[in-house]
Amino acid sequence: MKSTKLIYMILPYTRRELPGWGKLFENLGGYKSELWKDAPIRTIRGKFHQYLMTLDLSSWHERMTYFLGRYYELDIQKFMIEAVKPGDSFIDVGANLGMITLMAARCVTPTGTVHSFEPNPLVFKRLQANVSNNELQQVTLHNCGLAEGESELTLTVVNEELGMGTFTKIPQQDESLISNQYQLTVYRGDDILPEELPGITFIKIDVEGFEPLVIRGLDRTIQRLHPVILTEVVPEHLERGGFSVKELCEIMQNYGYQPLNISTKRSGLRHHLQLTKLTDNQMTENVLWLHPENNLSSRLEKYFKES
Repeated sequence: MKSTKLIYMILPYTRRELPGWGKLFENLGGYKSELWKDAPIRTIRGKFHQYLMTLDLSSWHERMTYFLGRYYELDIQKFMIEAVKPGDSFIDVGANLGMITLMAARCVTPTGTVHSFEPNPLVFKRLQANVSNNELQQVTLHNCGLAEGESELTLTVVNEELGMGTFTKIPQQDESLISNQYQLTVYRGDDILPEELPGITFIKIDVEGFEPLVIRGLDRTIQRLHPVILTEVVPEHLERGGFSVKELCEIMQNYGYQPLNISTKRSGLRHHLQLTKLTDNQMTENVLWLHPENNLSSRLEKYFKES
């Protein structure tokens, strides 16, 4: 259609993220999924990590990645660029297609290590392809989900977005959106991860409300290494899993962690990382948890600002 043909003309504008790119993208139909049902598969190199990414433009988040030249969640990537260094370890729980895995692989370099967990078998094949196409020897892939203990659970994929999979209960009003279900075995992360991990350890957990159970299954790793932990905090997702934001905060505080908000601030054409201390009633969608015995603060001191 005309709109989708015109939108390719603004690629130089969106890739540079020039002022007003979002409005231009919207006006030309970038967010209208019905216009992209028959969109092609494209392969590009990420502008931050320079690795190949194969993207299905019919999916809104892959489409955004294509037009930006990077994974669409900028705050997480800016944090990784500044915080994750060669020789570190990164654990990606809920790796999806591997957008964060690729960024982590670039940051830790071949001297570090990345462990990526993705239970959805269809999504895992694409994750495998993204890692294989870039010959990332520092990445170890695990086709399984994590939880508090080993058990058989149902992974439900909601709507046609491959990444929208959850082990939590789907509300009755959303059952019509279910596109697939899988009976899968989940494991304790402590039983899979090696005892020794090089450098500072980072753990990213984005599992649609299952975060507390993943954390409990990483108990030994957390108590031994005091890793930097990044979690998604979405009240509706946590409630589906039988938890609340307050309970998640209590779990993390019992381990001695303090929550921080990750954001970016634009200055001219550049985006700069900002970190702000949070309280229990200030939770944001992506929360960074730091332990006082982790020496990451020295890397990030200049990015802190008063709340």
